[in-house]
Amino acid sequence: LPGFHAQKASSGSGNNTLAIKFSVPKESRRFSFNIAGPNHGDYNNVLFHFNPRQRQKGGHLVINDKQEGTWGQGINVPLSQIPVIFGQISCTLILQITGDCFDVFIGDKHCARLDHRTSLPRENCSLHFQVPSTDDYGSLENWIVYRVWWGRKDLKAGDLEGVAGVNQYSSVHPKKLFISGLTKIKHEAQVDLRRAELERAFRKYGGALGCKVTVPTNSTFAFVEVETERQADIALQEMAHRYRLNRARRSKHEALQEERAAAEAKANAGGGSSTVGRKRRAEGSEWD
Repeated sequence: LPGFHAQKASSGSGNNTLAIKFSVPKESRRFSFNIAGPNHGDYNNVLFHFNPRQRQKGGHLVINDKQEGTWGQGINVPLSQIPVIFGQISCTLILQITGDCFDVFIGDKHCARLDHRTSLPRENCSLHFQVPSTDDYGSLENWIVYRVWWGRKDLKAGDLEGVAGVNQYSSVHPKKLFISGLTKIKHEAQVDLRRAELERAFRKYGGALGCKVTVPTNSTFAFVEVETERQADIALQEMAHRYRLNRARRSKHEALQEERAAAEAKANAGGGSSTVGRKRRAEGSEWD
């Protein structure tokens, strides 16, 4: 996908729209495609992943990203909530890239939004569009791509109510881990020892300042907060042989507080971005 420039795409003056005309056999179990930046490392880093799965969990669409070979937390949309794509003669999918997100349309329906989890390339470059023949486990992906179009279009997003991924609240904490199955401790000295043990064990996942450890008294569990969501993913993989650990849960109030603090920190650092007005325009038949 040549001629991509993040700033121009954000302002609506550069290439920002990918359209795919395709069909999927009725018996197909799943299919997918990926969008990656120039340094994707054999698609170990994926900016955007689109993956409808017809026979899993009643049928759902997964929108996700991948960083250094590890999938992120997917956005799951029931297939019953989007236009029918399996068994149709043809369908048109439109993906628009803005300064904040990827917007997904099937036909005229705005089906999902994935906020950027990795910064887009700053310089003019080519994005990479991949259509895998198999999934991560070697299972065949069955669909037919008739036409791919890439260029500039007015942004289609209008009313965002009910669009999957918009203002999404996740009860799973992105950076905090819950460690269970520990021996019960009762005294402050034991609390200090456990905190020191976990700080040493998880230090490399906490960045320059190390990780933040919370150890309640009279408990058999603890919490460890690391530097980034990516570091949490790595810790879950690498430390599973030593500890029983999962992502910690959080309340909606906690999630809103954290998001507000992150937004304030970004604004104070001069990283705020302007809002680009979005107008909806009726599409012609150029995809057909």
